Amino acid sequence: MTGIWKFPSKNGRERGLIALYILHSLARGPKSGYDLLKEIEEKTEGTWVPSKGTLYPLLKQLEEEALIRVCETGKRSKQVYELTKSGEETLRAHRQHRRESREKMLQMKNLLVEIFGDEKREVNALFVEIRSVIDALPPEKDEEAEKILGQCLDDLRRIK
Repeated sequence: MTGIWKFPSKNGRERGLIALYILHSLARGPKSGYDLLKEIEEKTEGTWVPSKGTLYPLLKQLEEEALIRVCETGKRSKQVYELTKSGEETLRAHRQHRRESREKMLQMKNLLVEIFGDEKREVNALFVEIRSVIDALPPEKDEEAEKILGQCLDDLRRIK
């Protein structure tokens, strides 16, 4: 069994959430470790940033596994990383396990609800069910679903 913050892939190799995010981020373009730290800080609205002692050894490990490589060394030995073909394949394999990943995140949500309570339990349950229905839709229905959800969002904004 994998840990709650670990995600299985087709080849059985687990990846942690930070490692998956690094691969995801580098798939969009080369970045330095500093760039990745700043990006994570921005995405979490400053509530969490991995330490340099966590990020840089992870970058080294991903490089040793040939999932990323240094594409540039700048001033003061600043290394810029890019995704390799193997890294792209690894990311793709993890993304194919979407359902397992969502289930893990739901488990985490359940723990947080247990600790902090959930005043909007029914509304959140509907949200989870909507997400499940959306995931099951065939791609040709995405445009229609987006239109319905846009209308729903407009309605919710109107009642706040």
